Amino acid sequence: MMTTSFIMLGITGVWSFLVYLVFGLICAGIAKAIMPGKDPGGFWVTALIGIVGAYLGAYMRTILGISHDGEVSFFSPLDWIFSILGALILLFIWKKLLAPMFNK
Repeated sequence: MMTTSFIMLGITGVWSFLVYLVFGLICAGIAKAIMPGKDPGGFWVTALIGIVGAYLGAYMRTILGISHDGEVSFFSPLDWIFSILGALILLFIWKKLLAPMFNK
């Protein structure tokens, strides 16, 4: 028989992923607006970069010791700043380093 805490952990994990998904898609759009130009890979690669960038931003906050709970919040300016920064870093790496290797 499952305990309530185990069920809540599973639900929290799914909700956490959905929040990062939505948050990352918004951050991908903002990062793309800040760093315009031809985007090798199109919408789907940019969306994936934004989602991973949101995770990277949360990880950077944890490393710096300014993470409040390890989750993103739509109302936290630091979450927005670090998630967009993470998306910008990954978008730069993709455009300058990885995409040219795939386009040979």
